[in-house]
Amino acid sequence: MKQNKKQIEANLRNKLASQYKEKTEQLKSEKAVLKRLLNEMEKRAIKAETECDELKDKVAQYEDWNRRLQEFMDMSEEDRTAYIENLKRTKELDDAISHFGFYTKMLGTLFM
Repeated sequence: MKQNKKQIEANLRNKLASQYKEKTEQLKSEKAVLKRLLNEMEKRAIKAETECDELKDKVAQYEDWNRRLQEFMDMSEEDRTAYIENLKRTKELDDAISHFGFYTKMLGTLFM
């Protein structure tokens, strides 16, 4: 059976609409996959930046420690001994202040 012009146009229109719909669905699917991958990559990038910042802080701490250790080692024996004695006195003072703060809190709770 021979198709007339309107039937041919309708068939062609339906075929093009079907192709368009298929292509649109395929692109939507690809977009969803790419969006999921993008989200995963963003999470990984944020995690990597956080780890990088933490490692930079650690390196800075180690560099500071090395610098102070080198300064300590470069001291004369007398200066080093005096420095150690000063640290001991400072620690003793800090301990005394801590104990004083503890007793102050205890007294404070007695009078409340």
